[in-house]
Amino acid sequence: MSINGVEAVEFLSSIKDRVSLHKKDNTDKFWSYKIKSAKNTEFAFDPKTTTGLFIRVDRQPPSIPGISNIERISGKDVSTALDRVFSGGLHKANFVLTIENLGAFNDFIAHYESL
Repeated sequence: MSINGVEAVEFLSSIKDRVSLHKKDNTDKFWSYKIKSAKNTEFAFDPKTTTGLFIRVDRQPPSIPGISNIERISGKDVSTALDRVFSGGLHKANFVLTIENLGAFNDFIAHYESL
């Protein structure tokens, strides 16, 4: 079963002990979250999308089933909204990827918790 931005927000609100909402863009185009771990990995996505879950993340994504279309975007022209929701420095949108289902989204978060 696929997942979209609306469903991702619902899931993340149920695991507040693992992730926290970091910042919402003033146009609501992107919301960013911090994974509660030593590295404080940040990721962002459009919370209103209903066609899929397209994550921007600051660290190399894991190679796990259900994560696809990984592309390095650091140094490329990206939405200015991403600059507003990431902390900056090491925490900026470096990769974009597609999360295909809820299980993969949970595994994505668990990967960064283990760092």
